[in-house]
Amino acid sequence: FFRSTNCNVPDQFRVGCIPTSIPGANPFAQSKSNFDPGKGPLLSSGAFESPDDFNLYYGQGPRISNIRGFGFHNQDITVYKRTSIGERVGVEFRAEFFNAWNWHIFNCTSRCFGSTGIDTDIASPTFGEWNGNVSTPRNMQFAIKVIF
Repeated sequence: FFRSTNCNVPDQFRVGCIPTSIPGANPFAQSKSNFDPGKGPLLSSGAFESPDDFNLYYGQGPRISNIRGFGFHNQDITVYKRTSIGERVGVEFRAEFFNAWNWHIFNCTSRCFGSTGIDTDIASPTFGEWNGNVSTPRNMQFAIKVIF
């Protein structure tokens, strides 16, 4: 969800200031389907209430926004062959492919506040920009197991 670190609400309340989106304003500065981090931010700060408004004010934004980010794609594939060698011994060959189609997902670091690879802090100068992290690339592993 969106939040503002420029929040003067006393810390003992343990809440974040959550901005609301301005009705009719497009929250996206770029199309999600053609997003290029080199062309600027994904989100438009002009589509949300100003971070200067958060002076002892929680904000009117919802805890769960209806603004959706990128979908998550991941497909893992396993291929294996089990062969018997006599009555008591068998061999299994296994090939596993994680993120088989090598899809890159904008993801979050351990310091992210939320589950996104895009900065959603309205008070940040990098609001709407990609934080530089993507999901892991394709990974393959092969194994042979002797069963007796």
